[in-house]
Amino acid sequence: MLLAIETSCDETSVAVLDRDGSVRVNLIASQIERHQPFGGVVPEIASREHLQHLFPLITRALGDAKLGWSDVDRIAVTAGPGLIGALLVGVAGAQGLAYGLDLPLIPVNHLEGHIFSAYLQREGPSIPLPERFLSLVISGGHSSIYDVRDGVITMLNRTRDDAIGETFDKVAKFIGLPYPGGPQIEKYANAGHIDRKRFHFPMPQFNEKSADFSYSGIKAGAIRLAREHNISATGDPQLLADFCATFQEALIDQLFDRLDTIWSQLDAPKPAEVALAGGVAANGSVRQRIVDWGRQHDLIVRVPEKRYCTDNAAMIGFAAMQKREAVTDPRRVAARSRVQ
Repeated sequence: MLLAIETSCDETSVAVLDRDGSVRVNLIASQIERHQPFGGVVPEIASREHLQHLFPLITRALGDAKLGWSDVDRIAVTAGPGLIGALLVGVAGAQGLAYGLDLPLIPVNHLEGHIFSAYLQREGPSIPLPERFLSLVISGGHSSIYDVRDGVITMLNRTRDDAIGETFDKVAKFIGLPYPGGPQIEKYANAGHIDRKRFHFPMPQFNEKSADFSYSGIKAGAIRLAREHNISATGDPQLLADFCATFQEALIDQLFDRLDTIWSQLDAPKPAEVALAGGVAANGSVRQRIVDWGRQHDLIVRVPEKRYCTDNAAMIGFAAMQKREAVTDPRRVAARSRVQ
């Protein structure tokens, strides 16, 4: 049995997984209410919340799974990337447990957790991983497409500036919507009849024809339009809905513009599957678009359960299972805010 810990940002999470990838327990202590007054995550508050919740959550996870420490044979923990103070809480906790119980410790790259998360199921064993698949990871801190072949992960593009989730949050904050902004913008984008030609956001392109993402221009344009048209959460509801719908569509259009570019550049035989991952993968419009895109390219589409979209320990535990080696001396594991 594997115990997994995730504390990279503002979610304290503990999970217990069987060897076949079945998720026995996946607990999350959310900090959204603590960070809402600030419109974003405050690192110091996040670290303190992790300290408060981590070990009670571990105790509860083992209790819910009806297990004792003698049933745990491995521990996995997010070692980065993320907020360094938050990471240190999880890593130090995992180190202490692994050292005291003489268990191997598996450090996990947070992004690898997201990449494999689409293969976890609500119940039962995980879906078998294909030899090769594409993974579109979109969250508050990351926007990248990866080529995963025989367990080897290759980054195909990245964001040059803001990530898509960060862009949702910043624009939502400007117009007075509560944090996190993505679900709020999605809610208003789906509110009634929408005029999708009311606002225009150009598609960002690079001179060197790069497939990288860039969301800073769309963010700046959205803030300018909101200021010019006096768009706010307390203003004209139709104006707000039109703005949110066209803004969201512009963000998503760029995802699939870059996905088309990368697909055209892939060597044969091309992947048979495409997977979606990350917090923004919970967005209904994104989920539908990737299903449609997969159908157009005759691909199997893996869309994660919404419970596995946001940061969670189940995905960290599952990513740990894809690794061939664990660290026998937990003191060698280090938290890193950036991981190359």
